[in-house]
Amino acid sequence: MRSPEKIRRGESDGRAINERTRNPAQGVAIIADLRFVQTFAKQDYGEALPPTMHRPAPLLPLPAGDIHLWLCPHGDSGDPALDASYRALLTPQELQQKDRFHFPRDRHRYLLTRVLVRTILSRYAPIEAQNWRFANGPFGRPRIDVSPDIEEAHGLDFNLSHTAGLIVLAIARNIELGVDVENIRRPAVLEAVDHFFAPAEAKSLGALPAALQPHRFFELWTLKESYIKARGMGLQIPLDSFAFALDNAGDIGFSLADPHGNAAWHFQQLQPTPDHLVALCTSTDARIVCRETSPLQCERVVQVRTTRASRISPLSPIPPS
Repeated sequence: MRSPEKIRRGESDGRAINERTRNPAQGVAIIADLRFVQTFAKQDYGEALPPTMHRPAPLLPLPAGDIHLWLCPHGDSGDPALDASYRALLTPQELQQKDRFHFPRDRHRYLLTRVLVRTILSRYAPIEAQNWRFANGPFGRPRIDVSPDIEEAHGLDFNLSHTAGLIVLAIARNIELGVDVENIRRPAVLEAVDHFFAPAEAKSLGALPAALQPHRFFELWTLKESYIKARGMGLQIPLDSFAFALDNAGDIGFSLADPHGNAAWHFQQLQPTPDHLVALCTSTDARIVCRETSPLQCERVVQVRTTRASRISPLSPIPPS
């Protein structure tokens, strides 16, 4: 994921996600914290999971039109014994990649993200976590690469994003999707707006009181990243070639500079913690189920408030600047 700080340094690693039509009023109360329960966690499908995931858990159903959003809080380091279990699930190539990171916190986060993907995918298809294989698409986005004989893996797709304190994994079947998460306690890179955002976005943000501009920056940034990631084309899509309109409370308006482009994406924003903002972009309107997890330890269904969602109809094309 490309963080706003990387824009300041000139780095590029963009991806994206899409737009929703659900009324944000359908959202539910925000989670005040992300502490894990120590007893059995009751799932929305009526199953009880033990607080440890070392033994196989039953496969989760993933109905058509559903997206499962997994939230994984983390610190800068982990338990040595648990980390050893994590390393046993990674390939030699992944372990080499982990060791390339200079700072221990980055090595820990990489380890956690790879284990999260592997263990959560194994909740949907009968494949051991260490046996998942991945291939990169034309623009570098990873995709699942498994035997076509495994029916439960057909159409299964995922997208991953991480920031300080939280990793987010989106899982769906036969839905194009992208997800982005940002820690909104970080400084907003407001100087990037005029250079990378669409003129209408920059104008709208600049009209806000100074105290509100950082939050609007992160709203726009996460939406833009989610869209690029859903398209799977990285920075082949210029950030000023599409725009979001957020002046109406709870709404997400979306438009493209190309009047012939496909603007029928669905967007939703959620705030799982006071410090984190998540944007999700999908190719179809979808029901979102949120779960909180610590890989190989515990999981539980959580309710996360939707702060914004797509309008029913996309906006008109972006006017030329």
